[in-house]
Amino acid sequence: MMQRLDEALKLTDAQKTQIADISKKQADQVRALRGKIQDLQNAAHDQIRALLTVDQQKKFDAMPRPGPGRPPTGPGGPRGPEGPAGAGTPPPAPPPVPPM
Repeated sequence: MMQRLDEALKLTDAQKTQIADISKKQADQVRALRGKIQDLQNAAHDQIRALLTVDQQKKFDAMPRPGPGRPPTGPGGPRGPEGPAGAGTPPPAPPPVPPM
């Protein structure tokens, strides 16, 4: 990002230093938020698990847990049976290129 800004705006050395500091602070804040989000997801997971029977808990524990950037995959999730049309099927092949 810094290079792109510098090329477009011709930043001074002082501006580059200040922007680098802002970028580092933002990255630190994003990392902290990710940790909080993970804590919230874990708490919800534990609460859901507590509602289940022992047999359901075994199945629930065997299910993959969604992670950052990975949407849920079960029913109602974007890739589940109730997700968008065509979910779970590969995209169609591109049309053939006509010979030159």
